[in-house]
Amino acid sequence: MNSTINTIKNRVSVRTYQKAELSKEVLEQIQNYIEHIENPFGVLITFKMLNAKEHNLSSPVILGADTYVGAKYKKGENAEVAFGYAFEDFVLYASSLGLGTVWLAATIGRKGFEEAMGIKEGEVMPVVSPIGYAAKERSIRENLMRKGMKSDERQPFSKIFFRNDFQHSLQESEAGQWLTPLKMVQLAPSATNKQPWRLVVEENKVHFYEEKTKGYANESSGDIQKVDLGIALYHFEVGAKEQGLKGSILQKNPGISKAENVEYITTYQLED
Repeated sequence: MNSTINTIKNRVSVRTYQKAELSKEVLEQIQNYIEHIENPFGVLITFKMLNAKEHNLSSPVILGADTYVGAKYKKGENAEVAFGYAFEDFVLYASSLGLGTVWLAATIGRKGFEEAMGIKEGEVMPVVSPIGYAAKERSIRENLMRKGMKSDERQPFSKIFFRNDFQHSLQESEAGQWLTPLKMVQLAPSATNKQPWRLVVEENKVHFYEEKTKGYANESSGDIQKVDLGIALYHFEVGAKEQGLKGSILQKNPGISKAENVEYITTYQLED
């Protein structure tokens, strides 16, 4: 059986799809899966499969996809992080079935998608994703987008991971038991590939922080970089579990000082 780590390593965003329709069996598998996705914050994330033709849905960057999956949450504490965690769970499951996906936030006809999702006051739909089989060749537009966002590039390990505080960068050779989980975080997708996660590593716990970029938070999609932190958290947990580590996610702000644009999110702590 293919491990989730391998799925993370092999997954790429797909914006150009084959015209082939998804089978009833595959659609049922997806539907069953999204009905049971949970997150460590206990936030209700509601998923819905959307037929593009039925709801007249589209995105200027997507070619060939007729099916989308959307999700929404009610505004509240940890909601955006929980959303990112849950939606990446779905994305990686779809990838394990051989399906293409891509996180879409700004490049959708948002009003149509929100109507199809039944968004009510106080609810937020940060992103949607098409699902389908990747075309054999990417469109010219997709290749240009990937090049423009430097989609395959990742921040250096020592720039995003730290030891005990923000004054000491963490080297791969110092990561020990945390190396695989941290490498999984490094591979996480993020809005326009900003990679806003900053992690401070201690002996038995890892603290997650968001390094904010202006313009990535609004009423319709929430703080999309907090969603990115949820993705990173999911990747970290996958790496930890497949390394045999057992831990829990909790709010335990260590009070480590940093610049004003950095916000504490959550902590992963190993079980005693």
